[in-house]
Amino acid sequence: MLKNQGQFRFLWAAQSKPFRRVTLPRRTTLHARGIHVSVAVASKARRRGDARNSQQSIGGIFEPFLDSTVNKQSEAKTDEYEKLPAKIGVQDILPQDSELQMLIDNKQVGLSIEQQKLLVEEILQHVKNDNAVDSGTLLRLSENKASELAALGNIVIRTSPYGAPVALELYRAAMDGGDDRGRFSFASMVHRGYRGVPKNEELGIKLLSELARKGLPYAQMNLASIIMRTQPDQVASAIKLYELAAKGGVDKAYVELGRMYRIGYGVHQDHKKAMDYFQRGAQQGSARCMFMLGVYYSTNQVVTEDQKKAFKHFQKAAMRGLPEAQYNVGLRFLKGHGVETNAFNAAEFFKMAAGQGFQLAQANLATMYLEGHGVKKDLSQARHWYQAAADKGGNIGKEAQKALDTLDGKSADHSRCSIM
Repeated sequence: MLKNQGQFRFLWAAQSKPFRRVTLPRRTTLHARGIHVSVAVASKARRRGDARNSQQSIGGIFEPFLDSTVNKQSEAKTDEYEKLPAKIGVQDILPQDSELQMLIDNKQVGLSIEQQKLLVEEILQHVKNDNAVDSGTLLRLSENKASELAALGNIVIRTSPYGAPVALELYRAAMDGGDDRGRFSFASMVHRGYRGVPKNEELGIKLLSELARKGLPYAQMNLASIIMRTQPDQVASAIKLYELAAKGGVDKAYVELGRMYRIGYGVHQDHKKAMDYFQRGAQQGSARCMFMLGVYYSTNQVVTEDQKKAFKHFQKAAMRGLPEAQYNVGLRFLKGHGVETNAFNAAEFFKMAAGQGFQLAQANLATMYLEGHGVKKDLSQARHWYQAAADKGGNIGKEAQKALDTLDGKSADHSRCSIM
């Protein structure tokens, strides 16, 4: 059993200055541990809803495809070769009919269920026999609706582990039919050899360059990412492409520009420029940019420290679903940073972040359930969230496991525990 005189530790983020001990109601002492905060640790960009008729929605499934912040481990996983087993049929590529009908009703795709199945069957017959697929045939089966082929490709690649080769042919046919969404997705797949499809970097860059010149924002965004990774002497060109993409509605471009100047990635570090880009992105509704403004207002790095403004920016990002922002809002309600202390609200925001798998929120929420602070005391919930945090590993996971072991080994009337 951990002995700490009734104290337990809370883990927290997004504060660059030393932590302080803060006494809260019920004479519970909470401790804080700072961790580094950057755009790179943020969760993957949220998928937008159906907006296939808008120019900026061209990114579709591949919006973050060439993100310069993607790590090598995820790249390796993405590029694993996927063989198409001989027994694979249409039922293994497409969702069930009820789900397909729902997608049709929600205008995610305009092809009938019968048309979708005919298209997939046509592709499978050729791909499994290593024969070329005729784009003209696919266009005919879709009644020359090239954009619908691209939409079906998005469904296939999202829902089936065997969908990459089928999606590639759908995108190719859409491209041959003049659809820029299909061209973008095809270019993105061949550039990286996505999920085992034939890799052709030169062709991918050529197609993306053509789309960028046409003014398609996501092509500009992804081409800029390629330049940053492969041609460090062309940073100025990448910045221009990012700015064009941002003006075209891709708020993630502002995130990248802000990140570059914040950490000095390819440019001289300039926090004022970084904050300017984050402000512009926030005006476009970027949760990530709002979060970073909260980080800047938490310190005197660029502007005068203003914890109330920091809280407001974190709160805006939290309400748009960003888990690290939800965690920071919860923490600020808990500690009274920029807002009046409110343990109930703290628990609610921790729940939001914990539900999205944010480990720090899971560990803190577990302790709140253990102590009955801001929530009704519930040892079952405490165990659940300690276990969730422990399963993620790392130092926090080890501490959560210790707390879980202590909880399981203590007597029923002993309620205090420490996450060390």
